[in-house]
Amino acid sequence: MQSDPLLTQDELDYIQKILSTSSRKRRPSTAPQLAIGEQLSQLLSRLGNKEQLSLDTHRDDQHLSFPLHLIQDEQSHPRLELGTPLIFEHGVNERPWRLEPPAPLTLLDSNDRPSGLQAIELSHSGMLVHYGKPGSPAKDQLLQLMLPQQRRVQLRARLVRRISQTRYAYSLATLHEEDEQTLRQYLFEQHSDLQHRTATVG
Repeated sequence: MQSDPLLTQDELDYIQKILSTSSRKRRPSTAPQLAIGEQLSQLLSRLGNKEQLSLDTHRDDQHLSFPLHLIQDEQSHPRLELGTPLIFEHGVNERPWRLEPPAPLTLLDSNDRPSGLQAIELSHSGMLVHYGKPGSPAKDQLLQLMLPQQRRVQLRARLVRRISQTRYAYSLATLHEEDEQTLRQYLFEQHSDLQHRTATVG
């Protein structure tokens, strides 16, 4: 007797749908959920809450890794909730996908003052910045990344290398879980919009 698949065809179709739909058309506060079968429910119960689960998709030269969270609905039925993904691009080595925002993103210092830095490329783990002040920027600093819709991300930036007279590469680490989610959501929104525009032009 053939065993049931871990995900049904309807569930797989739903995953494909959310990947091909612009995230702006979905309410940002509503996380996509998947009903799970008894076999997968038992497996997840044995793994426990400490295991980190993800749903990974590969398309063209990109890799999206969606975190999965096991939750109970109102009727105590277990469901999988998809979190906002990390986005990677393939190459000689896989690396975080980098966004070139439509306009440079302002970075404030920890006292809400202009830092002189603007992000011109951004990923979930690093950024390329333009520095508009005389001299060189600090190697290690706490910053606030200003995003559209009055969102901000608190982060620690560490200098990796100088690219040119005014451009520097920094690694970044968010300070809080909500900052991590805000940054991931922004990158996913921009990635989805780019994919939608590319599909429309094609």
